[in-house]
Amino acid sequence: MKVITTLSRKGGSGKTTLMRALADAAVSQGHSTLAIDADPQKALFRWHQSLDHETPLLTVQELDDPNALEAMLAAANGQAEYVFIDTLGAGGMWADILVEQSDFLICPMMPTQTDFRITCDTFEYYQQARDAADDPSLMPPFSVVLTRMPSKPTKSMILAAQSALGALPVIDEMFLERSQHGDVDREGLMHTIADNRRDNPIPLLRTHERHYRDAVREARTILEQIEASK
Repeated sequence: MKVITTLSRKGGSGKTTLMRALADAAVSQGHSTLAIDADPQKALFRWHQSLDHETPLLTVQELDDPNALEAMLAAANGQAEYVFIDTLGAGGMWADILVEQSDFLICPMMPTQTDFRITCDTFEYYQQARDAADDPSLMPPFSVVLTRMPSKPTKSMILAAQSALGALPVIDEMFLERSQHGDVDREGLMHTIADNRRDNPIPLLRTHERHYRDAVREARTILEQIEASK
């Protein structure tokens, strides 16, 4: 079982959208998946509850007390191949608990200089925790994912991305800003939407399938690169 946790000191960086996409990537490849919503806003859990259909291979649970995470993961072990934990965009002692239980840490970063500075703060926290660990080699690897990147970024966005690439462990694949992620809010998992578009009786809607397939492939690549960081 692989446990992948978001870790960021800034809200609005696209954590929930990214974690939902990564869970989708795992499910689309046939992996039983658990998503844990540890954010008090419960956006991920509420989204799943609002769907009017089942999501085979994907379960979403809410976590109010970080101290209950160990028992939740123990119950999932042998049932889920992947666990994705969505978290609060802030620092705190709760982060230490989640880090201890994770196999991989990912920090979403939007392409702005402000987000770059806050991501550096998050990475500094991680490095301090690693230095304080009895065995630093047991710490989960930390990866930065550039999120909400438009297909035609502005100069300031490019400069922010270059700053991150020069100072942080950034994976190669970027998480692009796609309108299709908005459809996930209403219709469910991305790969399922792609299947529905493929089978749609309206020819124009069938042509949209490739956009959803591209989004799923992007999430799969991000997931592969996160795992390769270990």
